[in-house]
Amino acid sequence: MPPTGPPRSLKKIAFLEGRWEAAMAVKPDPHADWIENKGESVFRWILDGAVMEQTFEGSMMDRPFNGRGYLAFNRFSCKWQHSWSDNVAAILSFYEGDFENDKLIVIGRETAPETSFQVRITWYNITENKFDWLLETSMDGHQWLATMRAVYNRKEG
Repeated sequence: MPPTGPPRSLKKIAFLEGRWEAAMAVKPDPHADWIENKGESVFRWILDGAVMEQTFEGSMMDRPFNGRGYLAFNRFSCKWQHSWSDNVAAILSFYEGDFENDKLIVIGRETAPETSFQVRITWYNITENKFDWLLETSMDGHQWLATMRAVYNRKEG
């Protein structure tokens, strides 16, 4: 039986707790321009502080964009795990990774009609009141294409 309570590693993401404004952009295809969007996220501890929950409300390409994610540290694998679902993709996504050089990087695999690809999500430039977020996709795991990005600024602590 593992120790109870939140893993100590969760202190690395404690700064997330609170309300954030997000200036987002999406690039629907490699030759398109970035399309700017806005939203708001709330991060809060759940399950006795063992998991950080994120809710997101905003827009993407002039449509409502709402999602929910969970971030945890798996004390058995010693890996960070992130799950995400939203009203656009309507799927459950799962990613796993590590903190490297003050960046949290998680990778997962997505499927779409007749294809499968990797997704890499990076939280970086992390401070108490701001962080950058980047979602990249890859067909081969070597060449990555940025498809979504965001700058989060703290609204309320």
